[in-house]
Amino acid sequence: MSKAPENPRTSWLSRLLALAPGSARPAPASELAFPPDFLSTLERLRLVALKAIGGGVREGHRLGAYKGGQLEFHGHRSYSPGDDLRYIDWNTYARIGKPFVKEFAREEAGVVHLLLDATPSMALGRPDKWTFARRVAALFSHVALASNDVVFINIFRDNQPLDRFPSRGAKGGIRELLRFLEESPLSQPLSRETDTPSPLHPGGLSDAVQKFLHGSPARGRVIVISDFWHDERDVVGAIARLSSSGFDPAGIHVLAPEELSAHADGELLARSLEEDTELELSAGGDLAERYSRELEAHCRAVEESFRKRGGNYLRADSSTSIENVLITSLRQRRWMS
Repeated sequence: MSKAPENPRTSWLSRLLALAPGSARPAPASELAFPPDFLSTLERLRLVALKAIGGGVREGHRLGAYKGGQLEFHGHRSYSPGDDLRYIDWNTYARIGKPFVKEFAREEAGVVHLLLDATPSMALGRPDKWTFARRVAALFSHVALASNDVVFINIFRDNQPLDRFPSRGAKGGIRELLRFLEESPLSQPLSRETDTPSPLHPGGLSDAVQKFLHGSPARGRVIVISDFWHDERDVVGAIARLSSSGFDPAGIHVLAPEELSAHADGELLARSLEEDTELELSAGGDLAERYSRELEAHCRAVEESFRKRGGNYLRADSSTSIENVLITSLRQRRWMS
């Protein structure tokens, strides 16, 4: 048996993705992205989110507030770990010895762009990462729309135009948005016979960001929902370009349970979810440890690409509930302003 070549981290991880247990298969096509009562679930979670951050229905908390807009002073709240130190009221701290953060509100409607990864690796898990990503996108969209923010969905696939909602000049409510997401398919893996294989996500996130910016979108917050199986340089460059173009980038890093730990031993045949390719490997006793180490390093690099630009980042297990994702993001990272 041949051994895995010593490649850079991203190349090595791209092949190791397939080293999952026997249950790691793309979810069945019949899996429902949105159950019949999903819209009522979204409204319930929106109210739960407002309560969790100490706001009422009329408080004006929104996803669409972003660093490039004109803000008006709204009030103070206690400092929480992860808050931007630039907004600490140092005069108050000097008087009473406790840190408080200044809060600001935007009078005009904010803009939220969701950039969704629909590449083949998103098929892994039960529910698959693509289903989970669409549910999270629907939830954040509903929270934003309920605050009178404007929401745009951009779905990217390798070497294809962005799939956008709503279309230029059209208006779309939450029901139309749900229908659009539910009918949006994943792209198919590259074929050895008909395509030229490439090591990791041909086109990549930087290509998606370039196409997004080419459409001259309104400035606002951009939430990237992806498994981020892209070259780290590609991720860093894409997030930097969003920030330098005046957008407030945030990332939701979706990984299937099978990807969070390697359960592999003996002789293996790795099959890539991105391409119709295979690789014979010998899984030694240190494979699981090495996988965890490399995965953690990769995730830290992705997180750092957002943090350096003042953006939020959340790593999410695709088997967790969207309620957990929403409350965790809002409480710990202040996704709503």
